[in-house]
Amino acid sequence: MMEILKAGKDLRRLNELSNILIKYGFGDLIRRMGLADSLERAGKLIRYQMSEDFLHLQPPERARRAMEEMGPTFIKLGQILATRVDLFSTDWIDEFGKLQDEVPAVPFAELQPQVERSLGHPLNNVFRHIDEKPLGTASMAQVHRATTVRGEKVVLKIRKPNIREKIEADLRLLKYAARMAENQSAELKRYSPFQIVREFERSLIRELDFSVECKNAERIAQNLKQFSFVKIPRIYWEYTCEDLNVQEFIEGIPARNIREIDAAGLDRKARLAAEDLARICHAHPTLSE
Repeated sequence: MMEILKAGKDLRRLNELSNILIKYGFGDLIRRMGLADSLERAGKLIRYQMSEDFLHLQPPERARRAMEEMGPTFIKLGQILATRVDLFSTDWIDEFGKLQDEVPAVPFAELQPQVERSLGHPLNNVFRHIDEKPLGTASMAQVHRATTVRGEKVVLKIRKPNIREKIEADLRLLKYAARMAENQSAELKRYSPFQIVREFERSLIRELDFSVECKNAERIAQNLKQFSFVKIPRIYWEYTCEDLNVQEFIEGIPARNIREIDAAGLDRKARLAAEDLARICHAHPTLSE
């Protein structure tokens, strides 16, 4: 049995992913990668019949829906694949481009124990109020408004519980699949799938650590401090760690919300000039990448 499946948690995750692939009509991938025997020896019953609910869907849409259901690792992977016009036809690129991070929220009561562990204190020792309805929710995290005991308005970006373990298992499985693809197809080997997965892994692991995001925000703020029209939220490092990011809350109006812009008395014709944007990108080159 392959090394990657020695851990029971990897087998459980592989079984979850296999069931989703089968549901959307991609069960043959399990056979091609040599995973069916391993699952069946582990006592997992494999049924290869696609759900009738999806028979009318074209393969690109079925693949996109499967990725959404498989979770954050595959949503992120699909977003990257949406840029690979060298690998996929237009219909596949269009479907990958529909992959979004928006997912149902986790009840705050389920997040609270993790947040308190990260803070090292009960919530009411740090925050006067936390809005349990999230401002936004994504595959990896969700964001809540809060007010500190000092009266500061902040936002909490909270990593979803147990997500690191699931993503790490997914990455191990993806590396195995990439190796299999290279060994079985000279055509696929030209595209270095294993190296692509390794780069994806490095990016995703960095994204899991919210303190990295905060350090980058401070670096950008330092580089752009000469521009009075640019505002980067303050990081509250006393509360921030790998799975919790606490930043200053800044009220804003989306540019598409014309009614609110007019109600605020703002000049709709005033906008960031191209030369100002060029100056910002010159001061912080990574923003233009």
